[in-house]
Amino acid sequence: MQLEPSLLAVACIASATRGLNVSTKLAVGYDLCRLTMHDLNKIDFVVKIVEEIVAREIADKQCQQQQQQQQQAAQQHQQQLAVAAGSSCKEQYQQAPQKLSSATASSNGGGPPQQQQPETPTDVQYIYF
Repeated sequence: MQLEPSLLAVACIASATRGLNVSTKLAVGYDLCRLTMHDLNKIDFVVKIVEEIVAREIADKQCQQQQQQQQQAAQQHQQQLAVAAGSSCKEQYQQAPQKLSSATASSNGGGPPQQQQPETPTDVQYIYF
């Protein structure tokens, strides 16, 4: 499927405004058509495609996150069992502050989050799906 970048952009904007449940959907649609010179039917067609892609990606991401959480929980449980089986209470008590500080450092990423610059091409003629 070949689309003009402006058609894809206007479809994304239309999809976002529909998601906001704006009471002036028709006026927004009319303004977008007037600004971009695209037919409302073409915009609606691309909006449906964009919304299907977004819904599919959200569902995939949620499944991945659930799987990762389950794996992490299983690994932590195994580690706790291994530590409990292989050390005395005194050793566990002495290692607790080290575990707490390492867990805090790993959850913070070891420092401030890094921001990445987007790599968007500036001279785009057509977008292929």
